[in-house]
Amino acid sequence: MLLSFYPHNFFNFNSILNFMPVNAPPEFFKAQEKYLNAKTREEKIKALEEMIRTLPKHKGTENLLAQLKAKLSKLKAQEERAKGKKGKSGIKKHGDVMVSIIGFPNSGKTHLLNLLAQTEFKESPQPYSTIEPLTGIVDYGGAKIQLVEIPAFFRKQDMSIAHASDCILLIAREEAEFSELEKILKEFRIEKPVVKFSWKEDVKNLISKIWEACGMIRVYTKERGNKPEARPIVVKKGSTVKDVAERIHEDFVKYFKFAKVWGKSAKFPGEKVGLEHVLEDMDVIEIRIK
Repeated sequence: MLLSFYPHNFFNFNSILNFMPVNAPPEFFKAQEKYLNAKTREEKIKALEEMIRTLPKHKGTENLLAQLKAKLSKLKAQEERAKGKKGKSGIKKHGDVMVSIIGFPNSGKTHLLNLLAQTEFKESPQPYSTIEPLTGIVDYGGAKIQLVEIPAFFRKQDMSIAHASDCILLIAREEAEFSELEKILKEFRIEKPVVKFSWKEDVKNLISKIWEACGMIRVYTKERGNKPEARPIVVKKGSTVKDVAERIHEDFVKYFKFAKVWGKSAKFPGEKVGLEHVLEDMDVIEIRIK
């Protein structure tokens, strides 16, 4: 039997997407009926999980599936709060930039964190297995990028980490999930640069995309006759020689004579420049003082 589903007044979301009719098996509609008649949060969660399990997975159901996952995450978050599990809100920034990894359950957040940061957190096919934020550090040309996996409960305490981040990395299995994740960011009033990643893409260039979105540059200092330092000074894109000099020591500006620059911002290797010279990512700078 072929059944069609029009989700008018389906979930009481603030804004309900208009879906094309979805063909689904009877089991899906039985679960839908259970959801609509549910009296408790636990009953609603079980019904939603059954709906997600029985919904056919194809292009025509991507939007509905993403909406179901979003609603389930909200109910799971309410359940966690009711249990008194508040989550960690005190994740401290340990790198030059901090990036929050946000996605629905089973989107591969922990796997991606392990790949990028070479951590060894347990990966589980069980939804909502990550209870607390997980964190790891990526070395990017000497700069430290701190990645934080946000649990898919989207608790306020965890989302405060996203507020403090320099960039948000959204991860999804299907394209339609991104719009639902963006709604969640909007709901929490998180306005940060966003990088989107799906497993159809190559992980190879992901870190460079994240770095670009963070709006920072790496500047390597050197002393006359020596090699550049391995650990760069990290400053905002558009920063000048003066900005870097101030980071080294305030006297470097006071007694500044000139600087030599190698890299993208230099017209030629070792160009002599002044304090107002704008630097670019991976420039090498040698500051001379009086």
